[in-house]
Amino acid sequence: MERLSLDTNTPIKFSILALIALIIGVFSLSATASKRSDVAWQALNNGAMLIDVRTAQEFKSGYLDKAVNMPLSSLNELANPLDRNTSIVVYCRSGSRASQAKRQLYDMGFVNVINGGGLEEMQASKP
Repeated sequence: MERLSLDTNTPIKFSILALIALIIGVFSLSATASKRSDVAWQALNNGAMLIDVRTAQEFKSGYLDKAVNMPLSSLNELANPLDRNTSIVVYCRSGSRASQAKRQLYDMGFVNVINGGGLEEMQASKP
């Protein structure tokens, strides 16, 4: 009869692989975040409009120079008069609402919208 052999190192190997995958994932997210804010600053340097989609209260607590506050909840109404060919950079606190704003603006017919991410992210990569 053949004996069943269990490798006692399997949980350790799995833990090490999981840790490596986590580290790679964190660095990938960080690189993506810095890339999007770099692209945003490049667009702003070329004349793009900067829209902060946080609430008015959040906006009052600090914002980027030349930013216009258009809270996500009012974005359709406030952005409607703008030329659909206007280059726009949107940002918020973390990048989540900016992602939603980008989709809303695309749905409204805007053709050049960039998600700059979060306020701190944008501030950290400001040229």
